[in-house]
Amino acid sequence: MSDQTTTILNLPLSILENILSNLSPKTVFICRSVCKSWLNLISLPEFSKLHLSKSPDNLFIYFSQSSWSELPSTSVFKFINFDDTPHYHNLIYEPNLDLDMKPNFPDAGFSLVGSIHGFVCLFHMHCDSGLDDVYIFNPTTREYITLPEVKGLRKYPNLVTYGFGLDPVRMEYKVVRIYQVETRDPEKRSYYTSEVQVYTLGTGSWRSIGNVKLCFGCRYFGVYLNGKLHWLVGDVDGNESICFIDMQDESSHTFSTAPGFSKENCPNLLNLGVLGNHLCICDNNAESHLDVWVMKEYGVTSSWSKEIVINITPEWNWICYQMTSLESFPRWRDLVSVVGRCLVYISS
Repeated sequence: MSDQTTTILNLPLSILENILSNLSPKTVFICRSVCKSWLNLISLPEFSKLHLSKSPDNLFIYFSQSSWSELPSTSVFKFINFDDTPHYHNLIYEPNLDLDMKPNFPDAGFSLVGSIHGFVCLFHMHCDSGLDDVYIFNPTTREYITLPEVKGLRKYPNLVTYGFGLDPVRMEYKVVRIYQVETRDPEKRSYYTSEVQVYTLGTGSWRSIGNVKLCFGCRYFGVYLNGKLHWLVGDVDGNESICFIDMQDESSHTFSTAPGFSKENCPNLLNLGVLGNHLCICDNNAESHLDVWVMKEYGVTSSWSKEIVINITPEWNWICYQMTSLESFPRWRDLVSVVGRCLVYISS
């Protein structure tokens, strides 16, 4: 009988990879400090893909609190997991999975642009300088890259918005920045001309792919679906539509939004999202309810259908003046609506 002892450090690489890929993001991060071989393994792109494929569906919520409040400043990502069975659905919040961003970004408050394959795009706005810090962050390894500065300052009345997408053919991750400049024609009408700027991860520089006479606004981030980033936009005459930028050929196109838009709505509280594998519009303009429209057939205007009406009681009618994000998850018949810091669970 051999006196040699086998430890976890002596396991074959494939077995070790399988074990580590089943751990939570916070535990994987701790494992990076065990030894150099574990660090190298966890840093591989293949490990990130494997770990992501085994991770359960969850909500990824960013919670921030400024230092000017009475409470200490916070900058934390929170994960909401799902307990899903044929007859029982539940939301589970596990504080031990929280990711505190303060050690890496002590002074930054973020906006979450989007998330693809476990990578998260964040930006931090500097109101005084008009510059933005844009990051691609890996919550599993807590590693991040900072994108280079790009031309076009965020100075009133000019506007900036972002999107995070994927070219599904080349498997290239792209950040799209829409830089919007207010323009006036001879009739003294104002409109926006938007320059579309693209950063492909790994290239080290931004590219301009042209201008469009559309206003993308400043509240919305691009919604990613089917290899395209989508925004609600307004044209020079104030008409609203949906503009998408194809991540493969970087062309831009528009099609009609859901019924119900009115130029008299001021501000217009429509919000674009994804419900299942379909584009959806949440109409927040009424004080008594929210309407959710779903585009059953992509790009076909006649396929817009009002699928959900959420009644709002008087004490909650402030929700109608907030932008409401909608998500759905595989095997779920229920809708989860994230309204600001509030998680609203609505059974269908």
